[in-house]
Amino acid sequence: MKQEKISTLQALFTVTSTVYAVGIVSLPRTIAEKTQTPDVWQGLLLATLLGIVVIFIQVKLCHRFPGKTFYEFNPVIAGKFIGILINIAFIVFCMMICSFVCRMMAEFLKGLALERTPISMILLPFLLLIGYLTWGGLHAMVRLIELFFPLTFVVFLLLIVLNINHFNLDNLRPVFHKGWRPIFESLKVIPFSTMGFESILILTNVMAHPQKAWKAGWIGYSIAMGLYILMVTMVIGCMSVEEVSRLQWPVVSFAQQIEFPGAFLERFEILFIILWTIKIFMTASNYYFYIVTGISQLTQKWNRYICYLPLFMLFGLSMYPKNFIEIGNFDKIIGYFGIVINAAVPLVLLVICMVFHRTKKPDGKQ
Repeated sequence: MKQEKISTLQALFTVTSTVYAVGIVSLPRTIAEKTQTPDVWQGLLLATLLGIVVIFIQVKLCHRFPGKTFYEFNPVIAGKFIGILINIAFIVFCMMICSFVCRMMAEFLKGLALERTPISMILLPFLLLIGYLTWGGLHAMVRLIELFFPLTFVVFLLLIVLNINHFNLDNLRPVFHKGWRPIFESLKVIPFSTMGFESILILTNVMAHPQKAWKAGWIGYSIAMGLYILMVTMVIGCMSVEEVSRLQWPVVSFAQQIEFPGAFLERFEILFIILWTIKIFMTASNYYFYIVTGISQLTQKWNRYICYLPLFMLFGLSMYPKNFIEIGNFDKIIGYFGIVINAAVPLVLLVICMVFHRTKKPDGKQ
């Protein structure tokens, strides 16, 4: 992986594609259920600012060990035993979020298009494709992101523009009529959707210009969260908080509102579903790549076939939740676990580095 350098733009696209993922189809409903007020965008804006702070911490940490990945410099900072535990925890987190993304994708497709197809039969080919892409290495992954990111971005903007005529500003009023409490309450249900900034821990020192990691990280994260804020605001503005709270997939209903003159392209949501599935594939592939990278570096060797071994665990973990209640509980666990692993742990490691002056010297020594 260290021989495969990526550009700043590729790193930016990777961060954006990792953050902006499965949460978009259900996030408007979860926020509306939690707040029961039109104040839905303020919590996302606050989460964006906190995420940018976390990215700053992560970049500062990675810059202290140029040429080393997150998995390699953890043992240097915290000691071999604790460092390995942190690495295992990060791999477990990536495995949890990857399995959740895959399961949500399967549930989404089963509910809308493949009603008679078992969940397992939707998951199997999807996971095999992820393993095949990872087998191609880092360049294959980022090139696929470069290929599809503009297309998914254009369809997203079309979805917004074509629904402007349904937008009613009164659905977003009054603002702050219940104070700040609903906004802080919304922060309890959006941690999972804001995950993805941890990509910078893996990508910083494989960039051709690692000094630009901060730029790629905060811009990429801001783009993804800006899309979240725009989508949630538009969905609430077009459909009201009460209606969105009752819908399983509010963004699909949002897409179904689009009407073209003369019955041209009657079902715009089909195009959205197809491209959204591709988007989920890119997100799941990113996390799976982080899993395989961690396993290969923990075992101190790289075998091409190692990229298929975690698929068995991912399949079992994806099939474990029995219903949407368990899936929702799994979502919350991932969110809180992610905050600890991706925000609290890098902060502690950076403090240790600053206090004990631990860094990689020009001669390669610590």
